[in-house]
Amino acid sequence: MKTEMPSIFSAKRTSFVRTSVIREILKLTVENSDILSFAGGLPNPNLLPKDVLNTVMESVVKENIATAFQYGDSAGYLALRTEISNKLTDVPLSSPESIMITHGSQQGLDILGKMFMDSCSNVLLEDPVYLGALQAFSPYNPIFFSIPIEPDGPNLYRFEEIVSQNKIHVFYANPSYQNPSTYTWSLEKRKQIAKILDEKEIILIEDEAYRYLDFKGTIYPSVSSFRKRSDLTFVLGSFSKILSPGFRLGWTVVPEVYRPLFTAIKQGNDLNSNQFSQVVVSKLLNVLDWKGHLHSIQKFYSQKKEILVSLLNEYLPEARFSIPEGGMFLWVDYPKVSSKEFMDRCLTSGVAMVPGSEFSPAGRSSSYFRMNFSFLDKDDLELGVKRITKVYRDINT
Repeated sequence: MKTEMPSIFSAKRTSFVRTSVIREILKLTVENSDILSFAGGLPNPNLLPKDVLNTVMESVVKENIATAFQYGDSAGYLALRTEISNKLTDVPLSSPESIMITHGSQQGLDILGKMFMDSCSNVLLEDPVYLGALQAFSPYNPIFFSIPIEPDGPNLYRFEEIVSQNKIHVFYANPSYQNPSTYTWSLEKRKQIAKILDEKEIILIEDEAYRYLDFKGTIYPSVSSFRKRSDLTFVLGSFSKILSPGFRLGWTVVPEVYRPLFTAIKQGNDLNSNQFSQVVVSKLLNVLDWKGHLHSIQKFYSQKKEILVSLLNEYLPEARFSIPEGGMFLWVDYPKVSSKEFMDRCLTSGVAMVPGSEFSPAGRSSSYFRMNFSFLDKDDLELGVKRITKVYRDINT
């Protein structure tokens, strides 16, 4: 007797869920080790001092096993929240009590989406925008508006026009070494936009995942640090780029009035973040030469950026890009190609990049591609650029 399979049922909001081409590409590269990937935002694993990590891990198992292997506070391990408040935030409201530990900053984006977004919410995004934010916010079906990003930040004329003509509830921004454009807001634009956000009473979700990756060691003040309305300000940070994504730890600075709601939503997600990772990272922050550690990352990524810039200039001078001040990417314009054909043929040739259309709030086509330079070694960077160049030449001959 034939058994009828039940029809698939899903909530209406799942029709708004976006897939991540980056994750799909990463899956391909895992399955096929011959593919050279410029696609993911992969930190270099050799930058974390292994001797310090070994010592810390051993001490956690010996001295903190009762805490590290148990459930923890939903808001996060207090020692870690204290370290973050003291070393990694600059907003006036920052305190250990304001820090909420999350599974990467990605979980913070999802919780804030749950808190503030539905079909009646007007959400302003940068264009291009971090793909993970689109994935986190889209299921709640907000109305997206977008603001063009220039090398020194949002177009101010257009920004004022949008917030004057529309009731914007939330503005999501990635002001330092923006993913994917690599652009960094100027100090003046940070101040001006903070003032406008206060005047219009707009919630700011400020994503500072790359804040400490300036090649010269500069640390820009957050946009949030200039706001008077700290009750409308959320700042997200992550250990993925400055320690390791394997810890899966991030944090969100949350105004007091919203902390009970943020915590309640997080409890429904996971009860609490990885307790073992929290104890390990809190000890790492305590024993590492933190400034020296950040300097080594900044110096290494600066050198890798120079290598990729030099290779593109040598092999494919048609490619256009701005030189970033920091971060892990180049945002490269490949003229005279279809992005889909270019991506497909690059993958067939054993090299992966992320097409710019994936970062467009409206899904517009783009000749830009995001290229990561932090993970591949020098020889693989060169081989990858040679493969890209061959595909480009084949298309344009």
